[in-house]
Amino acid sequence: MLLSFLVVATAACGAGSDESGANSSTPDADRKIAAASSCDTLGEQAEADGYLLECTATENGSFWIAQGPVGQDPTGNNGDGSDSGPTATLGASCDANSELTWMVIGVVVCDGGTYRFAVPKDFPPAPSGGYTSRPDWYPTLTQILGAGRPEPSCAASTVKFTHPVVPLDQLTTTIPYGAMLGDHITPIDHAYLGIKSLERPETQRTEDDYIDVTAPADGIITELSSLGAPWTNRVTIDHGCGVYTVYMVLNRPTGVLANAYEQMTAKGGYLPLDLPIKAGEVFGEQRDNPLDFNVFDGSQWLSGFASPASYLTGDTWKPYTADYLPFFSGAIRTAMENSLQRTTAPRIGKIDHDIMGTAAGNWFLDGTFGYAGKPIDLYRNATTPIPGGSVEGKNSYAWSHLSISPHEVDTTKWILSVGWFKDPKGDFPQMLLSVPAGKPAPSKLTSADGAVVYELFQMSAQFPGSTGGMRTGSMPVGYTIVSGQSIGSVVLQVNSDNSLSLEFGTAFTGAKRTYRR
Repeated sequence: MLLSFLVVATAACGAGSDESGANSSTPDADRKIAAASSCDTLGEQAEADGYLLECTATENGSFWIAQGPVGQDPTGNNGDGSDSGPTATLGASCDANSELTWMVIGVVVCDGGTYRFAVPKDFPPAPSGGYTSRPDWYPTLTQILGAGRPEPSCAASTVKFTHPVVPLDQLTTTIPYGAMLGDHITPIDHAYLGIKSLERPETQRTEDDYIDVTAPADGIITELSSLGAPWTNRVTIDHGCGVYTVYMVLNRPTGVLANAYEQMTAKGGYLPLDLPIKAGEVFGEQRDNPLDFNVFDGSQWLSGFASPASYLTGDTWKPYTADYLPFFSGAIRTAMENSLQRTTAPRIGKIDHDIMGTAAGNWFLDGTFGYAGKPIDLYRNATTPIPGGSVEGKNSYAWSHLSISPHEVDTTKWILSVGWFKDPKGDFPQMLLSVPAGKPAPSKLTSADGAVVYELFQMSAQFPGSTGGMRTGSMPVGYTIVSGQSIGSVVLQVNSDNSLSLEFGTAFTGAKRTYRR
């Protein structure tokens, strides 16, 4: 199998920009358009340095994507006898069967002389021990989050976080990476920084309770977007050397972003930026929920995802999720580490629990393509980019997700987190999976064990020095999970083809489901 990447050309002149620093996108005679810069009008075409560009929707916004040299016919010939190679756009002609090529819209494959989206069967089988480094066909972090920026030439280890994200005297306890909550069925790739205002009822909070959110290091803000409500904003900062910080459910964009919120709203909830920010500079305020925070490092790779291709349809950055603690030092690192609820290593938590040949880790319903929760055939037959988000007829993209993973804090307990429990449109419980003596833990359950029945329970948290129950405010460091009310049973079987059979009950019937990595 021939594996390659499409190199997208960038115009010699930079794209124009509006007052916010965002790339402007309406072609005119006075400027050029840069490939991979942002755009507004889907399907609009422009030229840059001899390349034909088209405004294309992606999971990270809309960008100018190179379709090939101007004047190139569908076979890839330039008209002068030379060959520029494949254009790698959906439906374009190609002459290298099985070639996998990364585009901003995803990975495409040459099939029968034309390009289409690659689907699970098009990817090479994973190594027996999983991928310990990025496979050639998977996009780099810069390609995912950088939107046309060059690949870094410096080491991520040279990036140092010199300022806290929130004031340390306002930091309470932090939920580590790996939580499974609601329709976050698979372990979450960000932490939740607790703040003191959450210890008071919302009706008692005032304007004085808002705290500043600041950049931990110098960088460039590349994105401000909305997660659906005015108080749920997302900010991405590129710190250079392939290191990005991401903040979600930010209550108020302020400081250097004070003028950006209205622009973002006017642009439909997504505003690409190129806005410098200094370490310690304010870009937001927080009061009414924990701040989602994480770090992505393009030089790292999580090896516990058995099938990275499953994340090409959503959360493509997941394998680059990095422990943020080593980027901090001194009193800031100590405070950030001490706030984490998890007391075992790694304190930051873990999101990649796949163990090949066992039941442990993330799964996706047979017939769907990974994280997006949409049918494989939708991708196989697509002639235009497929947006992320909702799935037709379902309550959430996560309806098809399943994870059997350790609890993020009490790692001695196994959690069964599922997107379809009783409602095939999607209901999203997290249940304690009891592993009694004599039965294998999910990480030890293999095809040799056949079908195994486990009991399921509601979860209850037991705090140090308490007898159990839940409470308002921040959960303490080092709490444990205990069994609550019985929910029933589940039958699990790892199959010889590395799929997983599941049915709620005590035996398999015609309602048995199959999940794949």
